[in-house]
Amino acid sequence: MSTHARIHPGELLISLALLALGSFVVLETQGISETQGYSQVGPRLFPYLIGTGLTLCGAWLGWQALTGGWRNVPLDDGTHAAPDRMAFVIISAGVLLHMVLIGWAGFILASTLLFVLIARGFGSTKPVRNLIIAAVLSAVVFFLFTQGLGLTLPAGPFGGA
Repeated sequence: MSTHARIHPGELLISLALLALGSFVVLETQGISETQGYSQVGPRLFPYLIGTGLTLCGAWLGWQALTGGWRNVPLDDGTHAAPDRMAFVIISAGVLLHMVLIGWAGFILASTLLFVLIARGFGSTKPVRNLIIAAVLSAVVFFLFTQGLGLTLPAGPFGGA
């Protein structure tokens, strides 16, 4: 057995790509003008968090790639299932419908439909549960963004203009 750990080029490449993407996001975030609202949270916070997270994940995976390979990766048993075309169609339909409907139906309804279709595409067979979870999550996110952060999301029929 060799004293040197085998370096997997694919793992190292993905790690470096994550490092580069995270660094790019952090560097580009500096170009966003800093305007703080009443909550003292500016528009740079989330891009910085995302860029930092990507950079840390890339560094962690890079360290693992250089010291024996990524940990806890399921071994390939040689059997490969055929792609699930119906799942792809359902998820794609959800994303496309969300883009089409968000302006007219609003964030809550469009996001609820998106969640339900994606859950179905991933194999969920409990549409009522998915609908309830989706409606609650979409409403919470809508109100957090509109009331908590002061952002404007399409309200649709809930706008009450």
